[in-house]
This record gives sequence, C-alpha cells and structure tokens, in this order.
Amino acid sequence: MAITDDFTGLPIGLLICQPIIEVAKGQAELCNVYLDQLFRLAFKTMPDLTKDEAVEARTIKFKLNRTVVDAASGATKPVTVEVEAPLLALVPIPAFTMEEATVNFTMEVKDSTADKITDASEGTMASSLSIWGFSSTISGKVTTSRENTRSSDKSAKYDIYARAAQQPAAEGMAKLSSIFASVIEPITTGSGT
Repeated sequence: MAITDDFTGLPIGLLICQPIIEVAKGQAELCNVYLDQLFRLAFKTMPDLTKDEAVEARTIKFKLNRTVVDAASGATKPVTVEVEAPLLALVPIPAFTMEEATVNFTMEVKDSTADKITDASEGTMASSLSIWGFSSTISGKVTTSRENTRSSDKSAKYDIYARAAQQPAAEGMAKLSSIFASVIEPITTGSGT
C-alpha cells in the first residue's frame, strides 16, 4: 500500500472550511456584542427595530463658562453655555472585528515497518583421525542468526490562528472632542453685549 493512500478519504473540505465558518460565526457574535453595547449606551430604552419609532437618546447635560471678548472695547465677560452631549459619543464601544484567520493543516505520514523476525541455525562437525599411534579430534560449531525489524508511525498537526483588533473611535467622538477643545477659546462679539 502506498503512503499516499493514507490521504484518501480525508475530509479536507471539513478540516479547512469548518474553522473559517466558525470564524465567521464568531464575527457575527462580535457584531451582536457591538450592537448590544451601542443600544445600551445610546438609548434610554432599547429600540424595537421592527417598528419605526423614535427612542430617546441618553445625553449628558452640563454648563460651561466661555469668555466673550467685545471686539469694540476689548472687554471680556464670562457667559454660561449649556451643552447637551450624547453619551454614545463619549464612551468607546468595543468594536472588535476578526482581522485575520489562518488555518494550517499539516499531515505527516511516516511509514516504516515494525515486524521482528528472528532466524537462527546451528551446525556442528566433528572429525577424528588416528594414525601410527597418534589420534586427533577436530570439532566445530557454526551458528547463524538473523533479525529484521519494521515499525510504523503516523502523525497529524492542526493549527488555527485568529487575530481580533479594536477599530478606531467613531468620527462623531472626534468631532465632539473638537467642540470641547474649542470651548477654551474666547468668543469675539461685535457689540457691547
């Protein structure tokens, strides 16, 4: 039997595609976590997406003092400004996406046989000689032994690598941060008010 016959019937489609399908399911679950967090932060009540109804947004109201400069006289005075900011723009939402998924499948087949065969044989020989009153004896023994060994080893390796990454902050949060930064600068007016 050839070594390549060990790959016959191997469910390659299942081994390679199933982890990718599971990554896609994981990505869908990450989206559900994102939407759940988004709705909890953004709205006072959970919106019913099957109905076309407005829901009230969660906001933070606060007052800021801004300096107003009169362009004509150069006089300054503080003015209280009320700001109402959506909570959603202030808090980062976990927006993870699956950035990369790699499936590595390695199957290594080693084929060495592991049969142990021992064959031994033994032979003896004896000879004697007697001539003119002298005698001699010669004897010998021959032994042969043979051993064959065969072993078999098969192994497989299966690696999955996945990487998730946090997405950058929403554009609305960046704009709100700019608004907060602009509050520090004084406002110039053209009249004495």
